[in-house]
Amino acid sequence: MKYLHLITSISLFFCLSLKAEEKVYERVYLHTDKDCYLAGEDVLLKFYTVNSNFKPSLLSKVGYVEISDTKRPWSQLKVALEKGQGAGTVKLPAELPTGIYRLTGYTRYMRNEGEAVFFKKQIAVVNAGQPFPDPSRFTPVDNYKQLQAFENDTLVSMQPATIKITTGQNSYGNRSKVDLSLLNIPENTVNLVVSVSRNDSIAQLPEINPASWRKQVTGTFAFSGQWVPEYEGHIIPGRFVPEPKEELLANMAFVGNNIRYTNGQINPSNGTINFFTAGISGRRQLVTTAMPLSYEKLHYRVDLLSPFDESLPESLPVLRIYPDKKTLTERYTGVQLQAKIENDSLENAIRILNEPSFQPALSYNLDEYARFGTLSEILLEFVKTVYVDKVKGKRIIATTTESSLKTLVLLDGIPIYDHEDILRYNPANIKTIDIYTGTYAFGNEVFGNIVSFITYEGNLPFFRLSDESQLIDYDFPRLPSTFEMPDYSSDRIRNSDKPDFRHTLYWNPFVETANGQPVNLSFYTSDLCGEFKVTVEGITDTGEIIRGKAYFRVNRKVR
Repeated sequence: MKYLHLITSISLFFCLSLKAEEKVYERVYLHTDKDCYLAGEDVLLKFYTVNSNFKPSLLSKVGYVEISDTKRPWSQLKVALEKGQGAGTVKLPAELPTGIYRLTGYTRYMRNEGEAVFFKKQIAVVNAGQPFPDPSRFTPVDNYKQLQAFENDTLVSMQPATIKITTGQNSYGNRSKVDLSLLNIPENTVNLVVSVSRNDSIAQLPEINPASWRKQVTGTFAFSGQWVPEYEGHIIPGRFVPEPKEELLANMAFVGNNIRYTNGQINPSNGTINFFTAGISGRRQLVTTAMPLSYEKLHYRVDLLSPFDESLPESLPVLRIYPDKKTLTERYTGVQLQAKIENDSLENAIRILNEPSFQPALSYNLDEYARFGTLSEILLEFVKTVYVDKVKGKRIIATTTESSLKTLVLLDGIPIYDHEDILRYNPANIKTIDIYTGTYAFGNEVFGNIVSFITYEGNLPFFRLSDESQLIDYDFPRLPSTFEMPDYSSDRIRNSDKPDFRHTLYWNPFVETANGQPVNLSFYTSDLCGEFKVTVEGITDTGEIIRGKAYFRVNRKVR
């Protein structure tokens, strides 16, 4: 018997047996590329999880990030974690009002202790396209010195910077190479992030107090035991609608050429459902189905619930801002240009791990055969071991192999419970038919053989799902993406007319260190001029937060 996409009972037993008194905790630290953003910009972040001994946590495979005000979460992100760390990008909505927002990071397992243990950081957002900002959310100041005074008043608890940063020069031209060196890195550094962005001095916000963060990591809180950690991958919550009066199966399958099909785990105490997944990232199409054990059609469905905690701050401070019109106009132009570039080259890369390695016993490319008008004729004429039978007046697809079990019928990876739906489907849309022989277990269901129909498009074209099924676009945890920056070493690229309004020149969430040795990095400036800030932040294996800052200027260079 072949078991496909089944969460191992060993790992679940391990997760469920964790107790608060064993001091198996997780804590999070979020690094961002800067603290002040424009509405519509991307927030680049690093997600880092540690246990109570400040070692990278291996417990959770997913991190959660939310950007909220006192009324609602505005942006949310799931981050794929590997060995306790991950990175991602959060898009700020273009309609986000000017003000201070809370950036929150946590894992599913941390929800057992409540939002008191979540990582929280303030970020500033300025909406340059908003004609009448809410005066209760921000206060303008007259000059930079007032912001600097605010910074001096609020950052008195900061740990002095320990990392020395040097650049080859104090000033550069546009599209020039900058060589960066990091010195005095502690030998026990386990997490280091580097960001370079323009120092606009629009707003200043307090940074995380290292002592408070260390206290949070070592402190203990009440532990509910309600939330199983995502030890193997993302757990998708759901529920039946309406509330069922009989025993149902909750199924989930992914649209595509591969077979990924699983049952949901139903909690009898509250009727919620958990779908356990592993090795899936990016946006995927999936289908949820509510079916009784008899496989008779009933009017139930499975709705997916938000996996986010969605707790909100009770209050947020008023943003103090210096509204430099020239600076805001340049950044606003850059945001609009970047949005245009992203729309022109939109690519939603996905990655799937642990795909089934088994191969079909028989595979039929229908382009190699004469086409018939119905699928039943094709099965009768060409496909061995598969035939159409009639049971209780209904047609079903069955196999000739000796098995008393039902045959699992799939269309582009989605199970078809009423075989009449696929038998009425236009066979001109189908490219291949794959036959898998043997016994297959998917959670609580066991099937004898699989008949898989794959269309040319691979996305259920012109197929109508049953009332018990829903097609959903779902965002799975995001894998780290490469920070895109141009290479101006070539005269042709350096002299091109393509504008470059990058505000963040460099972002490296995974800086590699080696026993305190210097780290050398390089990048190119953009078309923006002004003062730029290099920010380095990291954590040692004893939980010490290390920081460093440096500045250089970019002057207009005639090309």
